[in-house]
Amino acid sequence: MPIVFGEMASSVEEIVDAFERHGDSVRGTYRAHYTFDSTTRDPYTAPRLERPASLRDNPADTLFPWEQIFTTAAACAGSDYPMLAAHLGIPLERVHFVVEGVFDPRREFDGLAGFAAPADARHCYPALHVRATLTSSAPRAALERLHARVLAHNMVLDALRGIPLTSELVTVPAGEPSARRATSTVAG
Repeated sequence: MPIVFGEMASSVEEIVDAFERHGDSVRGTYRAHYTFDSTTRDPYTAPRLERPASLRDNPADTLFPWEQIFTTAAACAGSDYPMLAAHLGIPLERVHFVVEGVFDPRREFDGLAGFAAPADARHCYPALHVRATLTSSAPRAALERLHARVLAHNMVLDALRGIPLTSELVTVPAGEPSARRATSTVAG
């Protein structure tokens, strides 16, 4: 079971106690970072997971079921960029894809051990945001089409369609410092 703010919480009572003591601070943001570049040997390498503050003390080699949503989406959608770019003839030097989302587990425990989850904890994942940073010599329009294709047809993102999703595309010209980039954000 998870370590919540430094304390093991394995029973309903321990989890509810942590919620009552820490309140809204148990809500936090997960980020899963996928990277693909010329040194990548396996495009399905596990993304790096960044946990919310409440769960940071858990072992890095432990991946809880609710965290798999972030890592699976990052690996699946992130790996689509180099695959589709190669298919479409779009030069792509680097992909950094991030799946980010707020996580609030309190609703699952509503009504247990006398706990009442707050109304704003109705959904465990109220929203997701994805950001693709693509380094390429291709025109911005080609990278926008690639990005739109990944978001519209990825099978893991498709399974998460019930969660509001926003997306962002950052383009970095090949061989240029990352400071020169164009960004756009789209609600999905």
